[in-house]
Amino acid sequence: MRGRGPNRYNARVSIEAESIPYEPALLRGERLLVLAPHPDDEVIGCGGVVAQHLREGRAVRIVIATDGAEAGDASSREEESRRALSLLGDADLHFLRIPDRTLGDNASDSLREHLLEFRPDLVLVPSPHEIHPDHIALSRVFCETIQRDETLFADLATARVAFYEVSAPLPRPNALVDITDVAETKYDAIAQHASQLAARDYIGYARGLNAYRAMTLPAGTKFAEAYFVVELPSLRTMPLSAIAGSRAIEVTAKALPVSVVIRTKDRPALLAEAIASVRATGYPCEIVVVNDGGAKPDVAGIALVHHEQSLGRSEAANAGVRAAKNAFVAFLDDDDLFYPEHLATLANAAKSNHAAWYTDAVSAFLRPSDKGAYETHSRLRLFAQDFDRELLLLDNYIPLPTLLIPREAFLDLGGFDPGFDLFEDWDFLIRLSQRGSFLRVPRITCEVRHFEGGSSVVLSAPEGSPRFRAAKLQVWKKHAALIDNEVIANVFERQKRRSGALYADVVETRGQADAAQVEIARATRESIDSQNLINGYALRVRELEGAVAAAQVAASTSLAEVEKLVARLEAKTIETVQLQRENADLHAINAEAARALEQLRVEVERLNGLLAMIYRSKTWKVHATIEKLRGRG
Repeated sequence: MRGRGPNRYNARVSIEAESIPYEPALLRGERLLVLAPHPDDEVIGCGGVVAQHLREGRAVRIVIATDGAEAGDASSREEESRRALSLLGDADLHFLRIPDRTLGDNASDSLREHLLEFRPDLVLVPSPHEIHPDHIALSRVFCETIQRDETLFADLATARVAFYEVSAPLPRPNALVDITDVAETKYDAIAQHASQLAARDYIGYARGLNAYRAMTLPAGTKFAEAYFVVELPSLRTMPLSAIAGSRAIEVTAKALPVSVVIRTKDRPALLAEAIASVRATGYPCEIVVVNDGGAKPDVAGIALVHHEQSLGRSEAANAGVRAAKNAFVAFLDDDDLFYPEHLATLANAAKSNHAAWYTDAVSAFLRPSDKGAYETHSRLRLFAQDFDRELLLLDNYIPLPTLLIPREAFLDLGGFDPGFDLFEDWDFLIRLSQRGSFLRVPRITCEVRHFEGGSSVVLSAPEGSPRFRAAKLQVWKKHAALIDNEVIANVFERQKRRSGALYADVVETRGQADAAQVEIARATRESIDSQNLINGYALRVRELEGAVAAAQVAASTSLAEVEKLVARLEAKTIETVQLQRENADLHAINAEAARALEQLRVEVERLNGLLAMIYRSKTWKVHATIEKLRGRG
């Protein structure tokens, strides 16, 4: 929003601060896991943060995914990585040795094992905005591993993920880490990759990028690394396009002919948002809008099917597919959204031989705000299930906007059954699943929105309501021949195992949280005891400092007396013996003062050593760590 005077200036500064950080971030983890696509990316992309962790004695594990053989000898490249990392410190190094340009789901199990075994609280992953296919693939397989596994994100609930840049700058980093103190060590480590430097000046590239990233930071910062940092559990509901700025990041070699069918009725604002989300994918598709009764929408440049009277949800979708001109169809109701990568992701998946292809959706729940506009108050990962034909007979876990279906197969099956006003898509999917399996891409690419006070199916017919139950019974009755006791038993056993695993993880996570609370309380108590001891020593030091000051005053006074006596000796020539005796007394006083000063100096040095020992102690470090967590460090 624009304003006047200072308000307008403040708004501009806020936007700039959101675009690029102006203060360096302290990116630290007690257990750092680095995922690198090739041998050398771990130092080129994030060598500064790795060096800082190793220098501070933190645990660091580095997993290098591919063998790098397309750009050199694999064993030589591994040895270069070992030498490079030895300059940074003592890291735990692992090689998966996956052939170059074949990285994908074949890395998922290994990544999961490292995550569960090492239990990192900070994970460095290449950005999905990278150029090299192995860089992109590692970023995706990591995110999909987190999104596919319902329990993994709970095991790592306190972890953060920092996406880093190697060959392509991040569009919108939210953390810039000052690496000036370790920059030359990082560049020395890159220099160990002689086989790669023979082809390109990676030291010059890294130095230039790190210098550029320091541009918005304070003057003392010469080099910085850029990251986009998110909490690991939030990846469950985050599309890849939302990482470090939205743009389409899915690339397809050849565009699949796709038509997108959008059903609508008297919701022009929502329809405009839905159409805009399709266009934002940048995918060359046909958009077919079916207006099922109500006012005719103004949708210039888009194929429009207009029903003067409402024919129902099923017939609206069927009319849209009949009007479509392309071989594949996707669906989007006017209150839902595609994310930028949605259509390209499905198009790439459709290269495989399956009856249908689907991704995951995030469920966004919106309610009216005080200003009248709808605001999202909750985002849940409700639909994230691998294809299970038997489970589909009992429950629908595939939202319609996530699907891509061959148009011919849709029409051959007769489309949606007009007898269904709810769950028409579920009924169709059961019929389609009898022709073949579906392929799931475990990646969030669209958003199913539920508006409180609106006409959302979920909110107007919530689970357990009479309408919801009647619609389910209608589906089960139609397909009763496929649902026997064995199907029910199989689904029950699988869901029971799944629920048991989830419950066990919840119990374990709660136990870990309780243990952490106890440990924090103990550390807090010990820090209080240590603080009391330290305060006592500090008080004693202050007392000694006062004694030293008093002795210094006494010494100064004695010196003044000596000077007076010398003046009297010069002025008088009599009473020589008496004056010599007085002078001897004064020398004795000075000697005693000197001894007192020396004793005080020794005592102060001893107390300073004691304080240094306290500061190096484990109790003091616990105290200092807690003070930092409280924002006092």
